[in-house]
Amino acid sequence: MHCSQFVQRTCAIIALAIGLAGSAAAERGPATPEERARVVQLAAAANQDPVGVMTSADGRWFMKWSDEVPDYMFGPDKGAFWMDGGAAKGDLRRVLRFHHMLSTAAYQVQHQILDPEKDAATLEAKTIAGVDGLLHAYESLKDKRAENRSEALDQAIAMRDQGKLAAFVQSLPPAPKR
Repeated sequence: MHCSQFVQRTCAIIALAIGLAGSAAAERGPATPEERARVVQLAAAANQDPVGVMTSADGRWFMKWSDEVPDYMFGPDKGAFWMDGGAAKGDLRRVLRFHHMLSTAAYQVQHQILDPEKDAATLEAKTIAGVDGLLHAYESLKDKRAENRSEALDQAIAMRDQGKLAAFVQSLPPAPKR
C-alpha cells in the first residue's frame, strides 16, 4: 500500500469513528431522575470510601455520564484548581479531584443547576459544595492512612469546622479562564 493510500484510509477511519461517537452523544437525552439520584447516592458513598467509589463500576459510570449528559455543564472551579495547585499530591490529588467532581455534580443535580457559570452566586455555592465534599473524602482517607495528611487540607477543615468554609472558598484565587 502506498503511503498516501494509508493516510487516506486512516483519515477515513478516524472520520467514521468521530462521526459514530458524535451521533451516539447526540442521541443521549437529558439526565433521568434515576441517574440524578444515582449521582447523589455515589457522592454520599464516596464520603466514606472515596477510593472504592472512584475505582468501581459506578465511578466509571459517573465519569462517562458526566461527559455525555447534555443538559448539565460540569467543569472545574477555583476549588479544584486550589486542590490541584498543591493542596494534595499524587494519588491523594487524583482521588480528591474525582470526589470534588462528584460532589459538585451531586450539588448541581440536587439544586437543578444546569450551568453554574451563568450566575456568580450559584458558581460560588457549587464551589463550596465541591470543597466540602473533597474535605469529607480527605478526612476518610486520612483516617485510613496517616501519610495522606495535607497541611493545606487540614487548614481548610479547620475553617470549615469554624463555620468559615464560604470565607475560605471566597479567598481562593480565581480559576483560570477557559
